[in-house]
Amino acid sequence: QGASLSVKPFLAPTARSGRTGDKGQAAAIGLWLEALFGASSGTMRCTGSSLFFLACSTLFNACAAQIMSVDLGHEFFKVALMRQGAPLEIVLNTHSKRKTTTAVSFFETVRTFGDDALAHQGKAPAKVPMFFHSTVGRNYSVEDISDGGKWWSDFGLGSRFYSHSLGFHADRGVPTFKVADSDLEGEELLAHIFHFCKKIAEDSGEGKAINVRDLVVTVPSDATQRQRQAIIAAGEIAGLRVLTLVHEGAAFGVQRAFDYQPEAGTTEIGLFYNLGSRKAEVSVIKFESRQAGMVKGKTAPVVTVLGSAIDFRFGGHLMDLKIADVMLKRFQEKYPKLADGVQQNSRALRKLLSQAQKTKAILSSNKVAPFIVESLFEDTDFQATIQRTEFEEMCQEMLDSLTEPIEKALAVANVTMEDIHHVEVIGGAWRVPKVQQVLSDYIEKGKGTKLPLGQHLNGEEAAALGAALVAGNSSSSFRVKKIFFTDITQHDYAVQVASLTGEWEKNYTVLYPKGTPLGGKKKLAFELEEDFLVRIFEDGTPVSEYTVTGLQEILEGKWKEYNMTGKPKISVTVPLELSGLIEFKTPMATVEEAYWVNVTKPKPKETNTTGNATGSAAENASSTSGAAKDETKEEAPEEANSTMEEAADPASAASDDAAAADDAAADKDNASEPVEPEAEVTQKLKKKKHEKKLKVTRKDFLPAPLSEEQIKELKKKLEGVAAHEAEIQAVAGIKNELEAAIYGSRDKLEREDIVQVTTEEQREEVSKMATDLEDWMYEAGNSKSEYEQKLQALQDLLGPMEERAQELEARSGLAETVAEAVEDMKKTKELIETNMTWVNASKVEAAAKKMVDFEEWWTKKHESQASLPLHEAPAYTAKEVHEKIAKVQKDWDKLKKTKKPKEKAPKADKKAKANATETSEKSKPTEELLPADIEATEKEIADIRTKKVAAVEKEDFDTAHKLKGREQALVQHLERLQAQKSEL
Repeated sequence: QGASLSVKPFLAPTARSGRTGDKGQAAAIGLWLEALFGASSGTMRCTGSSLFFLACSTLFNACAAQIMSVDLGHEFFKVALMRQGAPLEIVLNTHSKRKTTTAVSFFETVRTFGDDALAHQGKAPAKVPMFFHSTVGRNYSVEDISDGGKWWSDFGLGSRFYSHSLGFHADRGVPTFKVADSDLEGEELLAHIFHFCKKIAEDSGEGKAINVRDLVVTVPSDATQRQRQAIIAAGEIAGLRVLTLVHEGAAFGVQRAFDYQPEAGTTEIGLFYNLGSRKAEVSVIKFESRQAGMVKGKTAPVVTVLGSAIDFRFGGHLMDLKIADVMLKRFQEKYPKLADGVQQNSRALRKLLSQAQKTKAILSSNKVAPFIVESLFEDTDFQATIQRTEFEEMCQEMLDSLTEPIEKALAVANVTMEDIHHVEVIGGAWRVPKVQQVLSDYIEKGKGTKLPLGQHLNGEEAAALGAALVAGNSSSSFRVKKIFFTDITQHDYAVQVASLTGEWEKNYTVLYPKGTPLGGKKKLAFELEEDFLVRIFEDGTPVSEYTVTGLQEILEGKWKEYNMTGKPKISVTVPLELSGLIEFKTPMATVEEAYWVNVTKPKPKETNTTGNATGSAAENASSTSGAAKDETKEEAPEEANSTMEEAADPASAASDDAAAADDAAADKDNASEPVEPEAEVTQKLKKKKHEKKLKVTRKDFLPAPLSEEQIKELKKKLEGVAAHEAEIQAVAGIKNELEAAIYGSRDKLEREDIVQVTTEEQREEVSKMATDLEDWMYEAGNSKSEYEQKLQALQDLLGPMEERAQELEARSGLAETVAEAVEDMKKTKELIETNMTWVNASKVEAAAKKMVDFEEWWTKKHESQASLPLHEAPAYTAKEVHEKIAKVQKDWDKLKKTKKPKEKAPKADKKAKANATETSEKSKPTEELLPADIEATEKEIADIRTKKVAAVEKEDFDTAHKLKGREQALVQHLERLQAQKSEL
């Protein structure tokens, strides 16, 4: 991966600001490099090229682009991770599952998530908030959070199976959740879930360090400004930077376009029906193809969201609750004495709901399903059966409303069912057979022909993958398939400019009506001479109010002396970000100042008029030209510094006769010198613009979002919780390690080898310490460092015993090993001195001295060990002996491999050399004759190989080399004989 790819994520735009952000982190990297390589000298403070590359590698790994996307469902959430050099994939949770229950439990000291948190829901439901995030960012009052209030109506699941203990934050106008003896904001609860997502994503690196910082989250298409701000705040509290928010239906469309696109020049419209656990969302999306890049014929898919609609009146989990309610009534009817107790027992209600979910899944493929709960309440088992028709009757009201969001989405998109080319069903609840039947009948009726319900997407994971693709397409750090993507807003956004005193208000202006593509940018321009405020409305409801000041102050101060040509012009940028957030940016005041400047304008040159006709003609021509230039100057007064040149007409002189020319020459002598022109000073009007960036103060209407200070405080709080839990888990780990060491020490004391190298007193000391530590562990409040000290003390006693036992076993046979090694080295010494006289004698002597030194050391240590008792530290270790032998053997092996140097032949003249060559050729012995038959050849080859092995063992390498040559010749001869025989 290139360095540019790694650094760019630090400069990515954020969802909150829409600008290139995190300059502080980029600066932090600069400080890190400065600390590593030096501030001024530009040289490394550390030495060693390996350290340099290690530092660079660490930096690139830390900066590598990682984008985590979270499909934040009501019942389950899915996490996908896009990282450089790895495929886009779904992250597995701690139970190796691809989806995780959207729940966090504060029941124990350490938080738990997913299925682990769900196990606590039956014990303390108030400490396990679930299905809450659909209400985050909405405005409520104290009355709304009471039983039967508006909050419970929006929650939609009732208070029987889900019990929440709610508080109220009056300043913000939002409810809080009372868990673990504290009130938690809704954004804070979401931050805990995002923090868990970050952890499992970083743990998915399979040993590689992954630092996840960037986040993309899916949201419903009708999410309001406050709901979007809440999710972004939750991500920031979790230590993440939310790059953007992606609508769920749009994410499905992008994921579909990754595998499918229509042919160039054609348009197809798809309908995506997402039936989840808590809501249904329908999106109408147009698919096209367009030219991509400079390569002819290369196309990329174009995804355009035309319309969407959401309905919270039905969903898969609402169907589960229907079954659970019916079964609860049946149990109460069957066991009337337990009727009151069972509906107040949270554990029994949790069992009913869990079985209802399983029964609904069975009914998707069977017409009858059992409903069995063992020990539902007070050791009473409950058994029942349910028919699919009964289940459909329970959900009839929901089934009747299934097609309403389709009609709304088609109306928003301004299309009909006849325009739809394909339908995709996604989510978990579409698997209910009746749901499929209702949708198929409606589509067939509207389309006029049967259109199958497509299942090309993985309904559980497609949104998470699609959201990651949206972020990857907008980032230069990843090379993914190019997809041109456009989404729209489901809300109207308007602005209104008003006086700070309330004396006047300008018109209510809708900047972004419903259906406007996200990512637009509009600018307000108006004239004012006082400070003002701008209100932003969402669907007619005021969301924020921006007070703009500084204009009146500068008008009464610095700009007061200016001769302004008009009122100050105010410009404000109001972009609608891709995340759906509307911003108020860069209010700027501009005035135009008019002022006069002096301009020096020279007059035309004048000459004496006593000249002849030629002079007069020239003067007239000059005057005419000057007048023309004066007129031009008056028409263009801006060119104040331009100069005027005199011009004479040569044609006048040419038309005169020779006499006139002589007169002209005479007059020229009598003519006077030219008069110096006088400069004319005029005034010129100029204009200059002055700009001033105005101050902005933001005020939010209820429900108020978290402020920057509150986000920082909650982030610090979450980091403290995570650090505290890490300390608890570390203490638990070291405690388990100490406990295992205590039990293990008792087993070791009974081992025969340990008994052999210890005394009774030593074993008693270890046994007593183990007993004391066991009693100490039952005391509460022990810290990690205390556990580590106790464990180290036990290991300090037990460790030497184990080492002595290991050395006792290693010493058996060590003396024979040393003797054999010394004998081999002596043989090598004798061989070198006898047959390898070319080896340097001083080196042989040095190696021999090392061998003698080792023998003396070994004799001394061996005798010392023989006199030591086994329960004391050994005089030497087997490792130490082997290392010393290896060092001495290495020297001898090196000498043994020394090659004989080549002898230099004496120089001779060419004639002598030629004679020597002839003599050598004559004296060259004749080659040995080869055997005539195959048997004799094979026999001789076998004999030669035996002789060659013997020569090698005797280290007679010259003889072995000659035998090898004879062997090769015989082998070739044998092959020829065998070939001749085969031909015959």
